Amino acid sequence: MQYSLRQRLTYWLLGPLLLLVAAGTFVSYKIALNAANKAYDAALLDPVLAIASHLRRNGNEIELDLPSIAIEALRVDTEDRVYYAVLGTGGEHLIAGTAKLPAPPELLHPGEHTFFDAKLEGERVRVAARAVPVENGGMAIVEVAETLIKREKLVLELLVASAVPQVLIAFAAVVLLWLGIGQGLRPLARLRGEIAARSPRDLRAVPEQDKPEEVRSLVGALNQLLARLNAAIGQQQRFISNAAHQLRTPLAGLKTHAELARREPSTAELRSLLDMIAGETTRTSHLVNQLLTLARAEPGEAPGGHQPVNLHEIVGRDVRDWVQRALGKNIDLGFELEDAWTLGEPLLLRELAANLLDNALAYTQAGGRVTVRSGVRNGESLLEVEDNGPGIPEAEREKVFERFYRVATTGGEGCGLGLSIVSEIAGRHNARIDLARPEGGPGTLIRAVFPRLAAQATQPARQVSTRAVPTSR
Repeated sequence: MQYSLRQRLTYWLLGPLLLLVAAGTFVSYKIALNAANKAYDAALLDPVLAIASHLRRNGNEIELDLPSIAIEALRVDTEDRVYYAVLGTGGEHLIAGTAKLPAPPELLHPGEHTFFDAKLEGERVRVAARAVPVENGGMAIVEVAETLIKREKLVLELLVASAVPQVLIAFAAVVLLWLGIGQGLRPLARLRGEIAARSPRDLRAVPEQDKPEEVRSLVGALNQLLARLNAAIGQQQRFISNAAHQLRTPLAGLKTHAELARREPSTAELRSLLDMIAGETTRTSHLVNQLLTLARAEPGEAPGGHQPVNLHEIVGRDVRDWVQRALGKNIDLGFELEDAWTLGEPLLLRELAANLLDNALAYTQAGGRVTVRSGVRNGESLLEVEDNGPGIPEAEREKVFERFYRVATTGGEGCGLGLSIVSEIAGRHNARIDLARPEGGPGTLIRAVFPRLAAQATQPARQVSTRAVPTSR
């Protein structure tokens, strides 16, 4: 079972606190018991002295010269039962009273008294005993015993009076401890909030100056980890960027030479080979560009700064190029664009839209239909691309966002990076990607959902709806 740090600290402090309360309660019990004994022992000695004053010698015998009614008066008690006994010298024989009262555990000298606990008929009693000298010589032991009902009540009252405040103080201490530990752990909560509020790209060191001394070592270790992670990500991105840049130049030269060679007179076989070289070079150049885009979109890259962006304008910038490509493949490409503002990096959002359109055009058959939409729905800004191509099986909809993964049954010329780039860029903008099947039939509907930014007051709302229909249709 997992516990919070506050719970652990509270448990560790609660144990000693309970031990202190138990020790305090025990001490209070001893004090209450001693106070009760002192109070009632003094009262118990009074009938002993009264009986002792009525002892007389009659010949060789010692008698108790006290009427029975007076003895009963001495034994009257509203709560406890009272017993008495008068023993001869040394407690050897009973002169009067209850025979079952035990003799004092110690030898008493004339005029001395003592108090001790004993049992009478299986019941605990408190006994007061006094050695009484009798006139004309001799000595008797006078004992008076009573049960412990009054004493136990008094002890309980005194114990409650002292223990209840202790328990209340302990409870208040636990509450204050809980609140105090919470206040003491606030720097950890603030540290967690600082780290949770960061984007995956923000690997700056966490400030240590305003942190408590106990947290600084943790922050220092975290900063060391962030520095190593930042260095590793930077090294990886530099490798990808350098490799892609190094590939661009020879690929561009190869493509140029292939195009020049295709213009020269050649056999059909040679022209076919040159067409293949040009096509593969184009696809490789596209892959290199996607790798560069992926490197820019990955966490760790320094952010370019988010700014208000209209998805309508992002798509509208490249409409002419996409229309030309759609016409070249005999695809009906339509645009239904409304203003949809969000905060983002225009270059990356443009790449996101380009990859969505490129994916749709690449996998839609000739004579097919592709529609691009932007707008606001349920308080969110949307950019979606719908096609009536072969579609993506539901079982593979999660896998298509993996790098270099391609659905085997869809054909196309992609390299499996387009939707990975879309996913990376969406994550960088706190957006989500929804993938579904169009309502009108087969195909794919990919929707990028962004946090909405209130429309700019200076920008009038616009709506554009147009289609580029191939001339052959």
